[in-house]
Amino acid sequence: MALFAPYKYKFVALLGTGGKSVLEAGAANGSPEMFFRYCKGYEYDAVDITKECVSEKGMKLVNKFFIADLEKDGLEEIPSGYYDYVTVAHVIEHLENGEEAVKNLSRKLKTGGLMYIEYPSEKSARFPSMKGTLNFYDDPTHKRFYDIQALMSLLVNEGFEILRSGIKRDIFRIIGIPFMVIKSLLMLGYIRGSAFWDLFGFAEYILARRVK
Repeated sequence: MALFAPYKYKFVALLGTGGKSVLEAGAANGSPEMFFRYCKGYEYDAVDITKECVSEKGMKLVNKFFIADLEKDGLEEIPSGYYDYVTVAHVIEHLENGEEAVKNLSRKLKTGGLMYIEYPSEKSARFPSMKGTLNFYDDPTHKRFYDIQALMSLLVNEGFEILRSGIKRDIFRIIGIPFMVIKSLLMLGYIRGSAFWDLFGFAEYILARRVK
């Protein structure tokens, strides 16, 4: 199961049988449906700027949906010290103050909980341009880059230990590139740049555990 899951959900399995509460920041692109395709028996909450980014089917899977602007809101409505797993994948690059959002979201985790962060690497600005985003600037809603060392230092200061970090390269997505190319052509009529993210090393990630 976890082998074929998107990287942002792959580490949910590390919770074992103890952790059941999950918060996802940024619930668009079929995230609730995708989560439950690979992860069963969890309480899944989501936070995003609008419910309109989630399908009717997806909303039926969400336990609690928090409407918030991560760039402006302090997220007081979301319970602190409650969640076992918080994922923030391809969100902070759309914010001017992503560090503050990471800090606010990190405080929603209980001790022992895991936080997964993923965002485009700075070197993605030098990649070829493709529809569906391969170059950072292909997406006009991208606002800025983030430094992985600075984000890790922020998390350590917030009481986390860093478990894994670096360029995201999921071997299963690399092996599956031919399938993703064919699927993209059949469904969209073009090849999505995201099919090549793991081959090129488009994104950086951090997996951290709250220890205090």
